[in-house]
Amino acid sequence: MVSHALAHRLARGLPFYYGWVIMGCVACACLSRAGPAVATLSMFVTPMTAEFGWSRTAISGAVSVGGVLAAIFSPMIGSYLDRQGPRLVLCLAVIATGVTLMALSSITSIVGFYLLYCVARMSWAGPYDLGIHGAVSNWFVARRAWAGSLAQLAQTVGLIIMPFIGFSMIERYGWRTGWLVIGIIVLAIGFLPTWLLMVRRPEDMGLLPDGARPVTHTAETGSSQGAEPEPAYSRAEAMRTPAFWLLSLFTALIYPVQAGMSLHQAAHLIESGIAAASAAFAVSLFTLSSAIAGFSVGMLNRFVSVRVALCVSGLLLAASA
Repeated sequence: MVSHALAHRLARGLPFYYGWVIMGCVACACLSRAGPAVATLSMFVTPMTAEFGWSRTAISGAVSVGGVLAAIFSPMIGSYLDRQGPRLVLCLAVIATGVTLMALSSITSIVGFYLLYCVARMSWAGPYDLGIHGAVSNWFVARRAWAGSLAQLAQTVGLIIMPFIGFSMIERYGWRTGWLVIGIIVLAIGFLPTWLLMVRRPEDMGLLPDGARPVTHTAETGSSQGAEPEPAYSRAEAMRTPAFWLLSLFTALIYPVQAGMSLHQAAHLIESGIAAASAAFAVSLFTLSSAIAGFSVGMLNRFVSVRVALCVSGLLLAASA
């Protein structure tokens, strides 16, 4: 493929591990992923409900339906990603998200909103998530926590910027222009780097995860030097472990709380008499705190177990709610 030829030429000329180029692609995907996020949607709740007379419950329903659709299709997407890598998955997610967000600028009914936003939300919760974490997992093993923290930081930067862009466009030109601009930004940031530079895994380029050297065994000492291969699990083997089900349960219980708070906070603040600009700042500050926490926990995982980190994050979320 042309993009792989470009990636090979680039990798040969770089003085550093090509995985950091992959991280750049992941960061662009994370930034574009913020387009259909609930923090961005929260900026549009008040003007859209004012124009159409919809309830906030009706808008919340689109978020829920999109999440359910992602849950249905994610297993199939995951199987494809295991075989072919994240490139096509992320490119299609970017295109679907950008096009549907741009099309939201022309809706006239709740049905049109559901059809379009559910696709964007499904891309956010399914292909985007799988592609981003699949790329990080393929290219980094020893540094996976660090790389995952960088991806989380990039995603949170997008969640800080996109609501402000939406708010600025709504204030100046109306909510329809806001959706149009956000859709264009999603396409501009997310597509080209992923299409041109994303590669399935380091082994496809004769590399090893983290830029490590192959394992060599010295005859004199009998010791091994270099990177040991990471243990591999099939889907069936992973689903037979308690860890898989505990992580799934944690995710199912935590994310509805976070998403619900994020979606309704701007409208709640505005209805409470707070200026729209202050509400937009509050949403971004909320997201900034998530960026700091996500980056810190990623670093914390180098020193404490995942169990401790998840317990602490769950307790903090419950206490703050």
